[in-house]
Amino acid sequence: MATWDPHGQQHLESIRASLVEVGVVDLVRREAIEVWRANRERYEPDELHDDAFTLGVLSSRNLSNRILDQVGRSESWRAAGVSAAREFTGTVVRTPSADVRLVKAPHSTGREPVFRADFEWNSSESRLAAAARNRAVYPVPPRQPGAEPLFELNVPGAAQAVKGCRDAFLVWGAEIENGLTAGWLGLPTTSSDRWIAVIPAWWDEASAPGVAYEEDGSAPNSEAGFGARPAPVPTITLKRVDAEGFGR
Repeated sequence: MATWDPHGQQHLESIRASLVEVGVVDLVRREAIEVWRANRERYEPDELHDDAFTLGVLSSRNLSNRILDQVGRSESWRAAGVSAAREFTGTVVRTPSADVRLVKAPHSTGREPVFRADFEWNSSESRLAAAARNRAVYPVPPRQPGAEPLFELNVPGAAQAVKGCRDAFLVWGAEIENGLTAGWLGLPTTSSDRWIAVIPAWWDEASAPGVAYEEDGSAPNSEAGFGARPAPVPTITLKRVDAEGFGR
């Protein structure tokens, strides 16, 4: 288990509390569950030659687009001081406490990424710039091989300096086999550790594969049998019909 900078963790706890209060964590969790469910249902390794990588990339793009749409067209989000914008190929959610970018955990790690090894920012201009901004306001010395961890070093003013880190990544991962998802909130940096700190955002619990989720993104009572769950409702889109009877 990774041990993180305590000042960074404390700052992240404050950011998470703010994101939970305005509903951003619930929104991302709910949409991640729905995106992963829909894409798992169409996942066809044999007929369409899908693999875990294509499933992960598709889901990452779908989630980014859904969050942009959900937040961008909502008056209630704007009233709460939350907005969303396209940044290169990703989406950034701007909140009073932090600017949040969505990051998909590598497909090979499922819900158990190794944060100090499984992420790098050089392939994304947006993520690299965010990590560099955090490093600029919180320049924690890099760890040397065999040296004490970052958080045990005495950095004057660290508790106050870390509050200047406004760039947070909301990392999410999912399992192909059971459809469960998980999320973490992290402060990226450009040091060799890649993160100042990471804390949990959510972790799905379920008693069986293919579990249906409630509208708030939570799993139903695991003691309820399959027959007690509501039947799935298909999504139906109606087309307008013009005077000559042609659909539009």
